Amino acid sequence: MRSESAARIAHAARAALGYARQVVAFAAIALALAFGLASMLAPAVLVAGVAIETFAAREARHAEAEEMRERLRAFQAGDDGVNFIDRFRWLDDQRWVFADGWDNGIYASNDLRRDRLQLTPDGLSMVLSVNPRPDAPKPFSSGELQSRETFLYGYFETRMRVPRGEGLVVGFFTYTRPEGRSSWEEIDIEILGRNTRVMEVTHHLHGRSRQTPIDLGFDAADDFHTYAFEWTPDAIRFYVDNRLVHELRGARVENMRRPQRLYLTLFSSIELYRWVGHIDPRQAPWVLAVSCIAQAREYRGVSLCES
Repeated sequence: MRSESAARIAHAARAALGYARQVVAFAAIALALAFGLASMLAPAVLVAGVAIETFAAREARHAEAEEMRERLRAFQAGDDGVNFIDRFRWLDDQRWVFADGWDNGIYASNDLRRDRLQLTPDGLSMVLSVNPRPDAPKPFSSGELQSRETFLYGYFETRMRVPRGEGLVVGFFTYTRPEGRSSWEEIDIEILGRNTRVMEVTHHLHGRSRQTPIDLGFDAADDFHTYAFEWTPDAIRFYVDNRLVHELRGARVENMRRPQRLYLTLFSSIELYRWVGHIDPRQAPWVLAVSCIAQAREYRGVSLCES
């Protein structure tokens, strides 16, 4: 009996030892697999991190290269007095104030929202539509931008395609009114949606304005064209597609001596229906497409936006 029990005990011990060896072997294999997996994953995680950093660096280099190209275009135009040429690859908050959450008073039937500005392959789209907020005080909503910088004289240019429709006004202008009506000075290029074959040029001094219609010879709603004006101490000159179309001189121009901000806006007006016509909400939305805005110290005989 004792020898049989001893044999059983010895057999059990050998079996236990075998199981232990298997456990150790399995554990060794598991550790090897875990180590191998970690070794495989670590490079993958590292590669992913490097890829993200590379993509970010590439985007930064792309933006920097685009800025350099813009400067090169200005240089190739032969103008070392170029302040900026903005083709709206992005919304530059350092250069512009984008209107957001206010309106321009009783004569405008729209409020102004940044989300009315959209980037497209052509540049910037400014959208005027029926106001999506039912409790809004204005029936329509649109966009506007103004320069952070003020300018006393200079050359101002934009390239755009305007919307067509009664009740609409596209304005490209400089403006200041720091101390009420007596300090109001402004230079305007305006195109009404009701007649997109005419550009209205206006200058305001102390709240009094003079306006001149200019026959464009084309429909401004059909394609992109360049519109510009140059303001000097003794003259204001207006250009269309790099061609002089109107010039102002005299005491009124010479008395415009206040620095002004540059604006671009698309607005509607119900109050001024005699001027702009009656807007039809069923035609909404309307889009002002802007491929470029540029500013320089003076006009050098070439378009900045087309360079």
